[in-house]
Amino acid sequence: MQARSYYRLAPPPPPFANLQPPPHLPPRALALRSPRPLAPRHAHPALQPGAPRRAAATQPDRPAPAPANSPRTSPVTRPPLSQAGPIPSYSHIAVIAGRECLAYQGTGCTICVERCPVAGALVLELGLPRVVPSICTGCRLCHEVCPAPGQAIRIVPRPPGLPPPATGPSTAAHSPFPVFNPPTPPTHG
Repeated sequence: MQARSYYRLAPPPPPFANLQPPPHLPPRALALRSPRPLAPRHAHPALQPGAPRRAAATQPDRPAPAPANSPRTSPVTRPPLSQAGPIPSYSHIAVIAGRECLAYQGTGCTICVERCPVAGALVLELGLPRVVPSICTGCRLCHEVCPAPGQAIRIVPRPPGLPPPATGPSTAAHSPFPVFNPPTPPTHG
């Protein structure tokens, strides 16, 4: 009597393991037409083979990011602007540091413009935020909501000679930038 043998199924080959370019097309041309990303040599230096695992290690001028379970990764806190007591109203304005602003790095971030409570104080020009000093009240809301890792929006003293912004209902409702005007309720009477 002959012993029965059990056949073991081999795992299937990985998909497209035997894929070859057509004979008339060199392999490099196939890679260029592929929807997948090209070789890592076109990627950021931190993503190159053999590079350190953390991108911050390739940027000596920036501190390394804190681990995810570190108390430093708790909600973002900004340093106080003044230790000398209350700040007089309208004594400061916002200034955007282009090197640290996410919008200037091409991310499309516009949260500061969206959250600004003063119509026309922060405007978008070609997709980049810009502060209008004559309208900015220095309320610091843009500084607080900015998600950039550094201080992309700084609050600085208002330059001498720059008058404080005009306040009141007419300023907020009638900005020189009509795109950012809030709707005004109709007046009856």
